[in-house]
Amino acid sequence: MKEINISVDDELYRRAQQRLGDVEDSVALHVTNYLKSLNDDDGRIAAARTRMEELFRTTRGFGVGNKLSREEMHERGSIR
Repeated sequence: MKEINISVDDELYRRAQQRLGDVEDSVALHVTNYLKSLNDDDGRIAAARTRMEELFRTTRGFGVGNKLSREEMHERGSIR
């Protein structure tokens, strides 16, 4: 297990101490939970990427229509 040291402003520590009681244990628990949540997000992102790859691989015949020539893309309607 890794140990980390963090530095916080005295006022921030005082306010946390008032709110949490045992600051050291509470902060360590919150930091651990935060780091775990980062790993959970990675799992969701990986699952989404896998799903997108599957959709790209299985989707056939999807297109936007006929490809226009350069002239057709820049053609303007005539004003009468």
